[in-house]
Amino acid sequence: MKKNLFSLLLGVFFLLINSKLGCAQEINDIGSSIVESTKSLPGLVSAFAYMAGLLVAVSAIFKAIDHVTNPAQTPFRVPAVRVLLAGALFSLPMIAEVVTTTINGGSVSNFKPATEAYTYITSTLSSVTSFFSGTTNINSIMNDMIGSVEFMPALVSAVAYLLGLIMMLSALFKTRDHVEDPNSVPLKDAVIRYLTAGALFALPTIYEAMYYTVAGSGLGPSGTIWSIVSSLGFLYSTETNAIECATLTGLVFGTGGVGSVICNAMLNSTAFPTFMNAVAYLLGLVLGLWGILKIRDHVIEPSKTALSEGVMRLIAGGAFFSLPYIMAVVQRSFLSDVLSASASVTTNTMFRTSSFDCSTTNSLDEAMGCFMQDILGPTHIALNFFSYVAGMIFIMIGISRLIKSSQEGARGPGGIGTFGTFVVGGLLLSATTILRAFSSSLFGSPITYTYATLNYTAGMTKVETDALYNVIAAVLQFLIVLGMISFVRGMFIMRDVAEGSSNASTMSGVTHLIGGALAVNMGPFLNAIQETLGITAFGVSFGL
Repeated sequence: MKKNLFSLLLGVFFLLINSKLGCAQEINDIGSSIVESTKSLPGLVSAFAYMAGLLVAVSAIFKAIDHVTNPAQTPFRVPAVRVLLAGALFSLPMIAEVVTTTINGGSVSNFKPATEAYTYITSTLSSVTSFFSGTTNINSIMNDMIGSVEFMPALVSAVAYLLGLIMMLSALFKTRDHVEDPNSVPLKDAVIRYLTAGALFALPTIYEAMYYTVAGSGLGPSGTIWSIVSSLGFLYSTETNAIECATLTGLVFGTGGVGSVICNAMLNSTAFPTFMNAVAYLLGLVLGLWGILKIRDHVIEPSKTALSEGVMRLIAGGAFFSLPYIMAVVQRSFLSDVLSASASVTTNTMFRTSSFDCSTTNSLDEAMGCFMQDILGPTHIALNFFSYVAGMIFIMIGISRLIKSSQEGARGPGGIGTFGTFVVGGLLLSATTILRAFSSSLFGSPITYTYATLNYTAGMTKVETDALYNVIAAVLQFLIVLGMISFVRGMFIMRDVAEGSSNASTMSGVTHLIGGALAVNMGPFLNAIQETLGITAFGVSFGL
């Protein structure tokens, strides 16, 4: 019986949706249909309140008669509170204004979740995608995904408004119940409903408070949204002797080769940070609404819902609203002099190679040199982009864990895994800068020595030495790429260690970090080995 009733109700729901939707093409259509289907509900609630007011007024008259007939059994407060309740139900809009003003003080918030802020994100995302490519690619897919849910903030606002109406009606009746039977219905049940209704009506004010609680004055909601685009400095490189994905004068798409494939793959997905910022904004909207309801649940039944459940959702929502600000704070906690990601891409590499035309190579050493020169710069920048995106995702994961229970252990809000997620996320935002710090710690300089010179060339012709230099340069460039990947991998392993993963160990993570730094600085490392063995007169010296 219950199963058949559920199926019937489900069928009616989809029938109503389809009658409004016709042929839905995206999530926006569903959200619009839901709002359209429920836009008469506020009027229905008001009509219900008016009818309830009439009934309560009539009951107040009868209760007044009962009080006159038997004052001991029906105290005066019973008809009095019903008269007041009837008046409140007749003037519901005035009550709504009162509870709203209690929360926002009568001021209008600049944070408009249904229009301006989210529209700014979507327009920024569209400009980013159109800037990099006008064809169908990963950027355009992300743009379409966000565009298909851009109506969701309005839907959240509509749901909050309807919940506020229902909560306000419930508060009025709870007030009556408290006056008539204070022992069974405590006053807090009515008060928290009034405050919850006011918070739901003044939701933009709550969202703004969530944002400024986390970000302080910050850059403002629009400023932090734009900062995530302006900080994409990792798209620019000063690599020497390498094909770059971008220069300070504009984008350069390769016409062929592996390097151009890497460039195209990265440049056609560079909208990902902005896309994730839009996702974070939507999460902030939901968490804000959820947090308000959790605080209400705590006041009503403290034993079932802890206060922290509501508070932490509000804090996490504010952190999602100000995600770029949180990223900057975490990043600068380790690198106070880093103003943007662009500071992390300079390596100042210089390889000693013969000048040759890669379109007409006729030897294996030249082919090796051409291949590594083609992929070094793009791989470096692509790895910066990957690290930046991974760091952003880790920080979002860390924020989301604020709403978890402490029973989660290492992955709880105060667990070592959550702390490690924030730390590694901040380090990944400037992974190359951290690598340069390792280089300075090991070899006294952040710049690797890559200019090779044979210390003994007796009996060798210039053609032979040039070929050898080509091979050495190709090997060093390959080791730099391998070392950067290994270094980033070491950060991931250290995060897994903090998470308590049985497949990761501290030794493995440290090995990747140190080994990656040594591979990137193979020139200085070989100089140190030759100096230790006393064979500097016969080996290969590396310098700037």
